[in-house]
Amino acid sequence: MTAQMEIHSSKSGKHILAIYSNSQEKLDAAFEFLKEGLSSNEAILLITDDLTQTEAIEIMTKKFGDKFDVLRLVEEGMINIHSSTEWYFSNGFFDINRIKDRWKETVEWIISKKSDALDWGKITTLRVFEDIKPLFENGITEDLISYEESLEREFSISLNAICAYESKDLNKLDKRQMKTLLEHHGLVSNKNYDYLVDPFLNCHIILLYEDQLELDTAIANYINEGLKRGQLCVHASVQLNGPSYIQNFSSKINDYERNVHEGNLLLVNLADFYINAMTENLDAFDNLKVEIIEKAKNDDKRNDKHVRLTADCATMLLKNKHFEQCINLENWWHEKPFEGSYLCPYPNELLKQYPYNYYLFKLFHNHDIVIDADSNVNPQYTQSLVVTTLLDVNKNIEKS
Repeated sequence: MTAQMEIHSSKSGKHILAIYSNSQEKLDAAFEFLKEGLSSNEAILLITDDLTQTEAIEIMTKKFGDKFDVLRLVEEGMINIHSSTEWYFSNGFFDINRIKDRWKETVEWIISKKSDALDWGKITTLRVFEDIKPLFENGITEDLISYEESLEREFSISLNAICAYESKDLNKLDKRQMKTLLEHHGLVSNKNYDYLVDPFLNCHIILLYEDQLELDTAIANYINEGLKRGQLCVHASVQLNGPSYIQNFSSKINDYERNVHEGNLLLVNLADFYINAMTENLDAFDNLKVEIIEKAKNDDKRNDKHVRLTADCATMLLKNKHFEQCINLENWWHEKPFEGSYLCPYPNELLKQYPYNYYLFKLFHNHDIVIDADSNVNPQYTQSLVVTTLLDVNKNIEKS
């Protein structure tokens, strides 16, 4: 490429919410994302408290040094590294208007510059990776939500930004706050995120499985992780009357007998619930809700109040072509009757067939996310979250 060639910036920038399990995973993704920015002739900005500027430059030199003169790009202002205090609290407090003005001023300054250290010389866009964890640590969650709410899903300036959240911080948000985040980001990335191990609070999940082994393994992973964390787990099934079913299920649950005896794992036979649901009578589910809420509330020894539930009554209604009753029950679950997460299994092959596929939109519309047995998100079916990998994020940015 010659110095005269220019990359034409998109008219709108990307506002991306990314979810990570821990700080190291987040930092690894940051350097990958920012290196891709330099390769696309974008200036880059890293906002983090996990590394000093010197430490960040040392890592960039190791990761980028084969292709870029990192120290020179830092001197020219093409690589920028700031702490959260420097960027968000420059006035001594969290000033939303000042932060937004600073984004605009920085982008205008960047695109007016030229760097011979980059392939194409002319800078077209600012690519940003901003770590949000310090804002939670500073106790300004509501200010953070107001800040995100003031931003567009797609920026009107040449700015591509990842807002990097850790899952433990997202779990601190209530439904309104989480809804605001999703509404004000154009893309959501969850690279390597496992929804069976670490489901979001009040996440209503569809699990698409290919066979019984996949189903059993996924449910066991979901429940065993909850038991490990000291959470109340509820396994509700229309099949609990079958001795072979219990034998198979119990063999996959860690310390099954002890956890059932101590009340860590509740087993709920949904056979009678199913009959009532066929007539659209959900009184039994209302009673179950009260029982679960009371148990979670009054269990003083349990510090983690997240309740994990698996239920297959709606699945059986769908299999037997009681379609409206299935949707009605899923509507009930989607009201999130208690604080926790909800896993609803459905056979993937069945949903591809007529007339079952006719009800896909209604079914998936009443869930937050759709995953397979390996916890991979199916973005085609996901309604509340538009999930891509970071690779897909990069491709989307480059195509704009």
